[in-house]
Amino acid sequence: MDEEQEIQFKNLETIVNHFKQCFLFLKEDEGGNCLKELIVDWKSVLRDYVKEINDLLNSLKKEIEWSLLDEMKERFYLISIDLKPMLNSLKECVEETCCNLISSTILLLAEGVHGFRQSFINDTYFEDLFNNQKNKYLEENQVRLELVYQQDCQDKALICPDESQQKRLMLIDRKNSLFSSRFGRVFHNNGRNVKKIVAYILDQKEKFSRDIDDFLDKYCAFLIAKEHCEIKKEAVFKNIAFKENVDVDKVMQKLKEFIGDMTIGAQKHWFIVYKVFLSKNWLKKSTQRLFVDQINSAFSTLLKCSTDDFHEINGYFKHNDFTEWTLADMDAPPCCEAYREIADKLDLEFQESKYAKPGTFINARKIEKFR
Repeated sequence: MDEEQEIQFKNLETIVNHFKQCFLFLKEDEGGNCLKELIVDWKSVLRDYVKEINDLLNSLKKEIEWSLLDEMKERFYLISIDLKPMLNSLKECVEETCCNLISSTILLLAEGVHGFRQSFINDTYFEDLFNNQKNKYLEENQVRLELVYQQDCQDKALICPDESQQKRLMLIDRKNSLFSSRFGRVFHNNGRNVKKIVAYILDQKEKFSRDIDDFLDKYCAFLIAKEHCEIKKEAVFKNIAFKENVDVDKVMQKLKEFIGDMTIGAQKHWFIVYKVFLSKNWLKKSTQRLFVDQINSAFSTLLKCSTDDFHEINGYFKHNDFTEWTLADMDAPPCCEAYREIADKLDLEFQESKYAKPGTFINARKIEKFR
């Protein structure tokens, strides 16, 4: 049972018991030779109790309206067995104002016996009830659920470095967890229909919120994962030189790592990077100016790139593919072996399967026709 709801019902039972005791004292004194002032005092106390009972019934009505827990019709019925006759009897000996309050309380009690939700049910009530509970749970738990999501994402990164793939795996995990829960299975088997799952939960007359909270927790976790999947990652680096399907952010982040570990340790080394990407056909155009602008837009303060450096590169590197650079050539400059080592490392790292945007190819695939 929801803690607040149960507290209110316990308070109602306590006040009703006090009312019943006082009512019996009133009847006992009315049958004796008690002073009229004492009778008046008893009625005043009873009026106060009726007001408290009325307030608690109204409060419980509001709680039950937006709750997925049991309506407690049986408990209201047990209260009404003794309380209703006493309230009707009290009506006959009090002033009109109190009489109206008693009538209102009797009507509320009857609503509780037949189910407070009956007065709220319309075409949209089940959806409204579900959204109310979901939004309330999300408001109270979103920070925790988001933290858990980020932690689980970090774990996924150990086996799946691609961020988009991580998000898809997280969504699948959250969905499987939701549909394996008690109410999640019913939700799944009824076509994820909100009306049907709400109707099913209400039919179960749940006394405790454990399984309902478990369903809401997994449902909200699923929504968070879905939201992350739908968020389009904003580019950190502007694409100046690369083809459309190159994941420029990933490429530039890796180049930054290569600067950090001194793989790319001199400005002239940017020509080697240019040569590798040109060979792979990852650049929009062979124009060196675009590549220089691409590098400087990201690394001008770390390791500048300039066309002047490119002009000073030995012609051997310009006129031969990097796969052909070797000291065995008579024309190869002394730095050839070091340049070839850098180029091979770049070539091994920058694979299309790793640096193409998810679900795309950097270079169009040729389809051979059957002969």
